[in-house]
Amino acid sequence: MTKNCPIRWTHVEQIKKGVEIMTVEDKKEKKRVNFWISAAPGSLVFVAGTFNNWDPTANPMHDQSGKGYFKTDMLVSPGRHEYKFVINGVWATDPSCQKRVPNTFGSENCVLQIAKTEFKVSESAHSGKTSGKLEKSKDVELCRKN
Repeated sequence: MTKNCPIRWTHVEQIKKGVEIMTVEDKKEKKRVNFWISAAPGSLVFVAGTFNNWDPTANPMHDQSGKGYFKTDMLVSPGRHEYKFVINGVWATDPSCQKRVPNTFGSENCVLQIAKTEFKVSESAHSGKTSGKLEKSKDVELCRKN
């Protein structure tokens, strides 16, 4: 993969830290977002951001492998969100995040932009009835450093 390339539908096995956007999960158009980051095994790791009112303990991350790959997922509404990881009580930016903004504490927050899923209503060729059909889905494009 080339440096700073757009990524759609990444796999945890290929990228060990960052964010993965998946499919629409409910009727409110929220999308499932997977967060992951590498940290020392045994660490206490959380993700906090505008999606959980910056609660540093609301979304714990888990190291299922015991090798320091912490992961959690949640449903997040479309829109612009800022986030950071909290590792053993210390706020940290996502090393794979390319888009960051300054915050009021003199550091930076990572930016996550989630687009709404676009639906196109189409007519069924067999029944003549109109049905909802997923025509196109806009996913978040992320970049990573190699």
